[in-house]
Amino acid sequence: AASLPKLALLLEVLKLAHKGEFSLTDKIEVKDVQKVGGCGALKSFPGDLDVEIETLCRLMITISDNTATNALLRFVGFERIQRDFKEMGLQKTRFERCYFDDEAQERGLSNYVCPAEIGMLLEQIYRRQFCCAEVSAKAEEILLLQQIRHKIPGYIDKNAKIANKTGESGNVTHDGAIVFAKKPFVLVICSEDTDVPETERFMREIALEIYNQNNI
Repeated sequence: AASLPKLALLLEVLKLAHKGEFSLTDKIEVKDVQKVGGCGALKSFPGDLDVEIETLCRLMITISDNTATNALLRFVGFERIQRDFKEMGLQKTRFERCYFDDEAQERGLSNYVCPAEIGMLLEQIYRRQFCCAEVSAKAEEILLLQQIRHKIPGYIDKNAKIANKTGESGNVTHDGAIVFAKKPFVLVICSEDTDVPETERFMREIALEIYNQNNI
């Protein structure tokens, strides 16, 4: 799955906040011992931290912060996430463990993603049909701040509006995006056991071809 399911977690958190279960300005304590490797900024700050939920969401999406993601996973809870993901229509995309949880991984727990389901969520965001227009717009706003832009957006005009979330780990590389061409489209590409540079070149080329076809 790498980091692509973080999109679904973002939507879950935004939906619960909209329902009034908590506020995006509420803070979650991130203990120093809970900081993990991989992408992220929180691991660079010393000591225990109190971080607003919206900040955790933004870090999770824009730089794929694994510590921020784990804090949100623990806050919402895996049982609640699994139940709500099914209500979203997600049958294959799921979280079974935190990122960099070696013990859980040794017990066979993993995270999974389905490109068709991510595409469905992106379309719902674009059409303002996920939960409500307000939540959909908030999700799109955060996705537009994405800093990892070398895959689907890579060859497209830098001034083009693209809301995307990537995933990468070892020989896995993913990207899912709403591309705001004259005829907007959703594109999700997932790969496993692949030549990553070659696959990411393919992502850029196919995205540019579709963009050109839809931007006339």
